[in-house]
Amino acid sequence: MDHSKIGSTVPDLSAPLDDAQHTLLKVMAEQYSKTGQWPFWRYVEQMMDHLGYDDAEQVLKSLPVVGANSPVGASYGLAWYDRVHLADDSRPALTVAAGLHSPELRHVFGENFISVLQYFVKHQRAVKPSPDKVEASYITSDDFKRDFPAVTKEFVAALPGIFEHEPVLRRGAQPWGTDPGGWRFELHKWLKDYRGVDDLNGYVQRVAERTVAANTVIIPESQAPVLTQLLGSSGGKIRIGERLTAGMPTVTGAVIPRPVAPSEDPPQYVNEDLIKELEAKQGQTRLSPDKLLQLVRELNACFRDGHAYACHALVRAIIDHVPPILGQKSFQAAASNYAWPTDADRKYAKKLLEFKNQADDVMHRQIRTSRGVITMHDVPLPGYINALLRVCVDQL
Repeated sequence: MDHSKIGSTVPDLSAPLDDAQHTLLKVMAEQYSKTGQWPFWRYVEQMMDHLGYDDAEQVLKSLPVVGANSPVGASYGLAWYDRVHLADDSRPALTVAAGLHSPELRHVFGENFISVLQYFVKHQRAVKPSPDKVEASYITSDDFKRDFPAVTKEFVAALPGIFEHEPVLRRGAQPWGTDPGGWRFELHKWLKDYRGVDDLNGYVQRVAERTVAANTVIIPESQAPVLTQLLGSSGGKIRIGERLTAGMPTVTGAVIPRPVAPSEDPPQYVNEDLIKELEAKQGQTRLSPDKLLQLVRELNACFRDGHAYACHALVRAIIDHVPPILGQKSFQAAASNYAWPTDADRKYAKKLLEFKNQADDVMHRQIRTSRGVITMHDVPLPGYINALLRVCVDQL
């Protein structure tokens, strides 16, 4: 038997889409273009229903992808979403590859994105290595703005959210600096795989090639009969003595973008003016606000992205972190003994103290057979934490 002929070809991410797929991309892309944020899945479902498509989830899952046929392998497609539980308040996102099909995304996900990629590749190639130690090299958002003076601050702030969807770029991006939209990118060695890429089609093809390669293994001759039996009917491709390439893939993971809208502010949990006041306290107080600043920035990012568990953990971390500002050893002592400016402030502190039990449950409850029920609706009202931070900033 010629085992090299077993299985199907890898899907083409640039292949034409059907009307339902085009409509889904349009619904998501139009909202992203207006607000800088991917819409809730419930919104997408309702809009698709209004437009005559009653199974939006099936349409989403029909979008082409390449890569692994298992949850542990690499995959890349037109969209990222949670295949285990596509919740109403989740935010499925489109990748750069969707720019091949979406006029609404082509400008940002096309020529602008390729310019950023080429910029990183150029600087990675220029790094001078040391023979004595291994050092990481970075490009920061400040470097990028200096070298591209015409770029908008909204585009710079949106880049981390775009990076999160792209295999080669999500490896190197991380928050940086005091600016909430600041980032730095490690010029890692995998960038060299994208040298010579000069347009969107070339980029998507290169990602597809690398994704397929990441799911390729050598098959010993002795294992051929067993693997043929296991994979021959499941769409796998076997090359005896050479390589095994997975067939039709699935998309795994739920990655949510974090762009900043050019025309409207993103949802906030902690008031931005409070954050600026806290930033101004740096170097001016006995107690350092550095960690508190990072906690509230991460809280805002997780709230914006709809990460309920992370929000619980970060609110819990903040209320445990601030008691020394109030002259107390614990938040329980602060809620009971601190001379709060108003009765409302005291009540908010009590609400946060009660929330600690819920946060502990979220962080420490072990896995079970039934599905979890925590959602963004369970996160404390922003007014509680903002009132606490208002008092803390005043006391620093």
